[in-house]
Amino acid sequence: MAKKSEKSESTMQGNNGKKRKDKKESFGLHLDLLMDSMEETRFKKKYSDLMERLVRETHFNDIEIESLLIMYYKLAKENMKTEKYKEKAVTKEQFRDFLHSALDMTDDTLMDRIFVSLDRMPGSTITMETYIQALSLLLRGTLDEKINFCFRVYDTMGDGMLGREAMFYLLRNSLVSISGEDDAEESVKDMIEVITKKLDIDRDGKISFQDYKQSVQKQPMLLEVFGQCLPSRGAIYTFSTTFCSNPALKM
Repeated sequence: MAKKSEKSESTMQGNNGKKRKDKKESFGLHLDLLMDSMEETRFKKKYSDLMERLVRETHFNDIEIESLLIMYYKLAKENMKTEKYKEKAVTKEQFRDFLHSALDMTDDTLMDRIFVSLDRMPGSTITMETYIQALSLLLRGTLDEKINFCFRVYDTMGDGMLGREAMFYLLRNSLVSISGEDDAEESVKDMIEVITKKLDIDRDGKISFQDYKQSVQKQPMLLEVFGQCLPSRGAIYTFSTTFCSNPALKM
């Protein structure tokens, strides 16, 4: 019976993985159909200066920047079919869906905070620059860049400190769906005690940015201790194959 159960579970996981893969492949195929070769050439010429600047400012090379900007253009072109958007620009809703489908960033609890941390500009659209800079961080960011980003996501009050209330909020939301609300309350309290002992270097009862940074630099596994803010290595690799010839070398 155990072997049969394991086999069934393995089959279900395989089917789920296939669905995710098919979703990503169809996503890429859909985009590829939106631009002909002449349009692509005009696009490259128009944005050549921007591409050169982004190569200097991000962790992508010129070929990768070009491919990612064409993806942006293809996504933005979808909006031209509606009367609401007259300019070729990716909406924030589109970009959020993109992060969900292409990078498996599906934690709804933290997604609002993640999105605000990636794009602080007002309005309903996201610029090409912000789009590339966000992907540079998520796909190729240094440890220090990721530390700064994750702490911004966790710092719900925006005061540079993670008090017990903030920690409780972050951890509770992650555990309620797993263990039930009553069990989650007690589990979170226990987790806060353990995490505080690990991260609160100056022992003031709160976790400052410096506490968090120094702790993560020593133990990188603590980077996402309060919830997932970054795509998994598997998701990064899968998406990177759509614009990078040797994704394994870039990770």
